[in-house]
Amino acid sequence: MVFQLWILWIVTFMAPLVPPIFSPLWYILTGMLVAQKANPRLLSLITVGVATLTSIIIRKVQNHVIERLTIYEEIKWNSLFSRIVSKVNTYFKNQKRMTRIWLKREKYIETKTGKVATFMFAIFCFLPILPDIVGTRILYKKIKFPYFIIAVIIGKSVTHVPFIFVGKTIIQLLGL
Repeated sequence: MVFQLWILWIVTFMAPLVPPIFSPLWYILTGMLVAQKANPRLLSLITVGVATLTSIIIRKVQNHVIERLTIYEEIKWNSLFSRIVSKVNTYFKNQKRMTRIWLKREKYIETKTGKVATFMFAIFCFLPILPDIVGTRILYKKIKFPYFIIAVIIGKSVTHVPFIFVGKTIIQLLGL
């Protein structure tokens, strides 16, 4: 079972990078471990902890990756990847648009309602609706780091913990 927990750790760590493949695999592995009567608290700790660690790493590394992707802007390939990278780069290089949006948000964030709304939006970004990479990029410089970590923990707990404990309850009810 220790080997299976390590595989779950790796899949949970890689899930934000390739969500269409690793997210369903996460559900399958977690369901199998729950069916094998693994400790649900340990499963919750592993999945929420690793997902939080992954989001922190993404937040720290994202600017470096975006700078590396700007290299592809120089090359005029006709591929879909090249066109998408080019559009993203031109959007982030247009500082006038970003400054206008930033100033409006700064006025609103000074209020207590703005701070609460930003925190709630941060929790929403880490529900399984958006990929973690997108949510982290949306929240970059909009929320302070300690609040970012708390929002990630709450968002991942809302996603992972009920699945584990409801699965355990269903398996106990079925008598498996």
